[in-house]
Amino acid sequence: MATNKFLTASQSSPTELTPLLSELRQLISEARSRALRAVDVIQVQTCWQVGRHIVEFEQNGATRAAYGRRLLPILAEQLTAEFGRGFDASNLRNMRSFYQAFPNCDALRHELSWTHYRLLSRVQSEEARIWYMNEAAAQNWSSRALERQIGTLFYERLLLSQDKAAVANEARQNLAALESTPRAFVRDPVMLEFLGLPGAGKLLE
Repeated sequence: MATNKFLTASQSSPTELTPLLSELRQLISEARSRALRAVDVIQVQTCWQVGRHIVEFEQNGATRAAYGRRLLPILAEQLTAEFGRGFDASNLRNMRSFYQAFPNCDALRHELSWTHYRLLSRVQSEEARIWYMNEAAAQNWSSRALERQIGTLFYERLLLSQDKAAVANEARQNLAALESTPRAFVRDPVMLEFLGLPGAGKLLE
């Protein structure tokens, strides 16, 4: 009886396929990372532009007076119906705050996501806000890491401390305690909301 020269999937040797699988995993992971980064940049630019349009509209005295505080709810109702919950009143308010905190679009760091900028927009001090932005980009902080650094007043303590090395070391230890896992494109609710994809907001970042 002739021997079947073709192996089924269950009969394939894992050892023989290891190099190929490794290359394919790297290829797919890198492609997803580039796709995520590209959408990040577009999302940040779009949110900044939305915020700019809202602020400029509000600065038109007579028109602003006609709508007052009803402006964002009215816009949100229309935009949410067309583009999903990523453009509800709360997010529109965040976009407006984003533009007000960073009026110069050219100064933005494209390494950061919209989630980073939502956190940065809440920092009252302009000097601290810019420092956190640049440091987050330079150190490749996740949004969770940035939130931790802002919450522990890392910049402010570093500025006042005479032992800056100790403060920096403490900050590194705090970040080391955070789980370090890459963002998954299909699991990022902020990205899903922006793209208007099903399941937005149901999965954890």
